[in-house]
Amino acid sequence: MEFMRKIFIGTITIALIVGTLPVVICENQCTEYGNPPQKSIFSLDALVSVVDLCLNINDVLSSISAHLSQVLLKSQLMKFKDNNGEDRAACLLTKGSTQQLPLLVWLHPSLAPRAAISLTGLLEAMTTADLTNDESRVGYSLLVISGRSTTHFYPFPDHVGLGWDNWYRNYNRSDPKINVDVQTIDYFIAKAKSAVNTDVKRVYMSGWSNGAAMAVQYGLNTPNIAAAAVYSAPDPYRDIHDSCAQEPNPPYLTPFKILYNQCDIAGICTTGKAFINDLVTRYPKLTAKFTVTNALQLSTVSPPMCTDFPFLCSTILLGGLNHARWPVFLNQEFFDFLKDYTSE
Repeated sequence: MEFMRKIFIGTITIALIVGTLPVVICENQCTEYGNPPQKSIFSLDALVSVVDLCLNINDVLSSISAHLSQVLLKSQLMKFKDNNGEDRAACLLTKGSTQQLPLLVWLHPSLAPRAAISLTGLLEAMTTADLTNDESRVGYSLLVISGRSTTHFYPFPDHVGLGWDNWYRNYNRSDPKINVDVQTIDYFIAKAKSAVNTDVKRVYMSGWSNGAAMAVQYGLNTPNIAAAAVYSAPDPYRDIHDSCAQEPNPPYLTPFKILYNQCDIAGICTTGKAFINDLVTRYPKLTAKFTVTNALQLSTVSPPMCTDFPFLCSTILLGGLNHARWPVFLNQEFFDFLKDYTSE
């Protein structure tokens, strides 16, 4: 566990040290969906990582703590070939219950899919969290989907690697040129619903960083997603390096909550606040919560405010270190938000 943590933090650290360097974006032809699809880079990392997680889930739990070695989760490896012909994979984790439980779909941050989920506390909470307001139905099924190796609109070295293409916003399910990440998430959610007894009105999205941006965007463009609760999401429509930024006009007013650090990398606390404020101003019926935690990540700040120290918060000095930690002690706030919503 500690080895995985060091690799993850080390990878993110390299990315964040150079996070303030300018990103040179070649001129491209913007489409009605924003940027053209991001270029795929051949890599088996995404596939291998999720297979490893699925085949060794109980070893992963044991590495987190001795207590969790007693928690036996069931895993099911799922595979899919998207419209680009790429092999995709996901791991469906369940607590082995026959009860109808919520489904939590989790999207990893860029660069680090497998190690990230083991740092969130979401594996441990699978058997105890209340996402139904029903004490007789505690726990949830967890669907961990792996992204692709593509180019990104992020600074080096996160300009390429594992992640999600939230810059090509084609959610047209009848279009063969649909964003293949959207197509993949669609497929695995449907597959999970058929594989395990699922409360279909309680399908929730979550994610971290790039995965958080994709989770929020997916929820706003997809029917039958009850809500999304994510951590440290860049603006999925108008990030600072996005050469084809768009005004969001979501067809579905899916409730969502984003938790930021007061001091977060690349100013995303400030841009995230602007993203949410814009949406709730134009869509007053939308529930969109902007919440903030401090460096201790033990509680939220009231009122939610970002720290305006660009040098500290744009680099590894503080913002990067905060961004590279999932707020484990605030998971209950995510659960409390999600359980209040069901899809129609």
